[in-house]
Amino acid sequence: MEEINRNGLSGKVFLSLEPPTEEEHASDQMRITRGLREMGYENIRFSLEALRELYPLCRDGQWEITVTLVHEEQGILVLSVEKGDQRARHYGLAVDYGSTTIVMQMVDMNSGRVLAEDSETNGQAAYGADILTRITYAMESGEHKRRLQEATAGTFQTLIRRLTEKTGIQARECPVMVISGNTTMVHFLLGLDAWTVFSSPYAPVTTEPGFFRGRELGMDFPGQVFFMPGISNYVGGDIVSGLLLLDFYKKDEIGLFFDIGTNGELVIGNREWLLAGAGAAGPALEGDISRYGIRACEGAIDTVCIEGEELSFTTIGGKRPVGICGSGIIDLLAQMRLNGWVDITGTLNPEASSRIVFLEEEGEYGAVYALKEESAIGKPLYFSQTDIRQYINTKAAAHTMLDCLLESAGYTEEEIGHYYLSGAFCAHGNLESAITIGIFPDVPLERYSALRNSSLDGARTLLLDRSRMEDIRYLRENVYSVQFASMPDFLVRMQAAKFIPHTDMEKYPNVKKKLEERIKRKR
Repeated sequence: MEEINRNGLSGKVFLSLEPPTEEEHASDQMRITRGLREMGYENIRFSLEALRELYPLCRDGQWEITVTLVHEEQGILVLSVEKGDQRARHYGLAVDYGSTTIVMQMVDMNSGRVLAEDSETNGQAAYGADILTRITYAMESGEHKRRLQEATAGTFQTLIRRLTEKTGIQARECPVMVISGNTTMVHFLLGLDAWTVFSSPYAPVTTEPGFFRGRELGMDFPGQVFFMPGISNYVGGDIVSGLLLLDFYKKDEIGLFFDIGTNGELVIGNREWLLAGAGAAGPALEGDISRYGIRACEGAIDTVCIEGEELSFTTIGGKRPVGICGSGIIDLLAQMRLNGWVDITGTLNPEASSRIVFLEEEGEYGAVYALKEESAIGKPLYFSQTDIRQYINTKAAAHTMLDCLLESAGYTEEEIGHYYLSGAFCAHGNLESAITIGIFPDVPLERYSALRNSSLDGARTLLLDRSRMEDIRYLRENVYSVQFASMPDFLVRMQAAKFIPHTDMEKYPNVKKKLEERIKRKR
């Protein structure tokens, strides 16, 4: 038999018990409890479902049974009982609960192997593209709040069904699901008023909700659902997950963690201190702007290269393009800046390339990145001047958050030992392009690490190792949060960042050098 993982948030224990007799007639529950205590388990309680399973299952199994346990912080829950030795079949679910996309993994709890993964657009999107719109919608009535909660639970249910189809394993039979999401998202799934997250004095209903039954949340999931605890209203469980994964808070070197997507959350520090902040970035960094901006999928342009007046691209899956995703947009803007298609303000230069055309319908110029004959939809795909301005606003927000956190901590970009970046576009995008347009500091690339999804990976880390609860408690007690919006010069910093890459070119020496080299070549 494959080695059994005894460290997970859930566990399966095989018991061989003595059957009751007329002389020794302790209850089924007591027999199991005694057997577990002999193995070192304490503070044991039974779910009602488990009690209902005991008879006649224990007798049918001749008192050789497998007990499924969930290790809650206050004790151990006996979740279910099976006949025989079922320890080899032990699975769990890890979830990144994002405001835009929800990603779920099924994990083999013994080997730690990811058996399947799937993602789906968060059903809340039907009630607002941004979080504040959803909060306002939920505040309008109890019915609206219920709809938002049900839309969220419905997305989870869709992913549970898909993972079952992919693996042939009933995902609903997993003992535990770990959910990692920001504080507002957690409020929505629990059916709580999320306005408390955004309104002064910024005291949420909860940052540490703990365990709930899946069925309490409207899912066809009888197991326990654990919410990764947050630190504050804006620094949620998804950031705790990322810190749990990276462990840079255990080092002497100063590290900076930046989880960037629709929202941006940052943590800076080391073993002695930790400082966090967060703010809204917007969906643009993930490609969700412009007429042809799309998520990363087959047919999405993911890289762009410009040489003088000529443009080339690649697409996901090698298909004809249907649009452009976040990584493609970053490349496009960076390449347009380096080749003189746009100036420092992001204004298009029609004389730089025949691909910069006046869009009659839009009433402004746009850069055509896929010609009519190149695209899959039979129309030219373009990025308009308005699209560029929207993207610059978004990248300026991301830059300013990082700038403000460094200022609060008393450090410069060069003094940070390592930058840890998380988010879809960080993992798949060109880091040099992101630096060129001014999202991240202009420091050597070897000081960056890009992670695909630290929220999901952190949730899986806890799922497989419950001892990490100690680290979570440490983080909750030792991370101090700052409010960026309350900083007196926040808007001034934001305005300075609304350029490519920045008004202060001395902050971007390598980008400045590349631009100077282009000018020399043209001469």
